[in-house]
Amino acid sequence: MNFTQNEEGDFFYESASPFEFFDILNSKKQEIHQVFGTLILPEEKQDSYPLVICMHGSMGWGISSQDHSINFLKNGFAIFKVHSFESRNVKSIYQDQMQVTVAMSLTDCYEALKHLSVHPKIDENNIFIAGWSFGGSTAVYAAWEPMAEKLAPNGERFKGYLAFYPGAYVWPEEMRWDVNPILSLIGRDDDYTPSILIENLSNAINKAGGKSTVILYENSHHSFDRVDPVKFLPDAIALSDKPSIIDKHGNLFFENDSGERFEMNTPEERLKLIESGSVNIGASLGRNWAARNASFKDSIIFLKKNLS
Repeated sequence: MNFTQNEEGDFFYESASPFEFFDILNSKKQEIHQVFGTLILPEEKQDSYPLVICMHGSMGWGISSQDHSINFLKNGFAIFKVHSFESRNVKSIYQDQMQVTVAMSLTDCYEALKHLSVHPKIDENNIFIAGWSFGGSTAVYAAWEPMAEKLAPNGERFKGYLAFYPGAYVWPEEMRWDVNPILSLIGRDDDYTPSILIENLSNAINKAGGKSTVILYENSHHSFDRVDPVKFLPDAIALSDKPSIIDKHGNLFFENDSGERFEMNTPEERLKLIESGSVNIGASLGRNWAARNASFKDSIIFLKKNLS
């Protein structure tokens, strides 16, 4: 990134496209390519700002993520909107979760963290990550230390991890997490990214010495902070309420209710799982006004509480 001419706007930087966590954890060599994000500073001028690096959901930059980003700005936080999809010529992945993966978005966000830490207008000690759905998964697993150690070996870490309705689909055998706090906001009735996944993972994180909190919004589905009514998407690839496991060697696998094991480290293996019928298809999403309003307040409380 070149900060000499512009304080804000679109910035291009080098990242990579590892398919799965396995590629990162095993230092599998990746081809470097350009991605970009948009830095926006609050209207009120200051010498420096805390920053939220923002990762969109599986449908790209939608109304929910835009509205929350504006809320961050109004409360004094700069934002950096990572464009993981557009950088790879992808519009949406809700029907195909293999075009862009969480391993790719994690790489994009950590590279952004390293670059923006030296931006003259950014407070390097107060850089958070936030994400929605797919981006929520990114925010949660950004706090997993084995991943962070690979993506940021010099020790750059986020000040906090804010996840809106995350898909907590991976259960690591190695439970080491950043000491900085994680907050997950999710609807109790979510059938897209079931709340039981993040509830169980959060309990495990806390038991292992991390700091994770889940706020459950009653009578709420996935994307409770949208403005359009709840609807059912019959072709959405949803998560099971049973997580995949990632072992100490980085191997990711899923066992269905029949005990059949599916490896998930390559596109071919992931496709085999999808075609097996073990993946849930169809999910509901849409607004709940009470949850939407509460999430705007709860997210800002979390960010401001954890400023240094």
